[in-house]
Amino acid sequence: MFHLQLRQFPHNHCQFNLSEEELAPIVEVWARDRWVLLGERKWSPHQAKLTIIDGPRIELAALSMGRGWRQVERDGRDVTERLLEHARAGPTPSDAPPSAAPPAAVAPGTARQVSEAMAAPAGADEDVHALLGGGGDAESLLQAWRTVTARAPQLSPSERLALAELQVRTAGADPSA
Repeated sequence: MFHLQLRQFPHNHCQFNLSEEELAPIVEVWARDRWVLLGERKWSPHQAKLTIIDGPRIELAALSMGRGWRQVERDGRDVTERLLEHARAGPTPSDAPPSAAPPAAVAPGTARQVSEAMAAPAGADEDVHALLGGGGDAESLLQAWRTVTARAPQLSPSERLALAELQVRTAGADPSA
């Protein structure tokens, strides 16, 4: 289990009990020095401090009254630098093949917050739909593109499209997976 903390005085954000799959998108974007949207804030790698602890699962009762992070530090080990170095050593979106496109940089449960804060530009759906030529596959890809755009507005349009294509291919045309 991984536990994450972002600090930028006077703000602090913690997420507990993350799997590797949930943590990887955040680490990959952070390692590329890009902003990450977590909680209700955007966090810059140039201003905030990221700490990732590998440790045992923290039960809900142990998280009350702000005690969770202290328990994480006591029972786990800091793996921040190791994970960031591993992410930096991997391919970047510009030199990676489309099948290895980076995942969206939003932790579970925050997609709604992102979509409310940063919606796609008006008319963008129609443009993408026209480009795709309509049809069932086009609808799946358009829905995946909307989801990716809501979750990762900081990505370039080509990165978002590559992610949407990957999502449709790997999820059997289910963009919500």
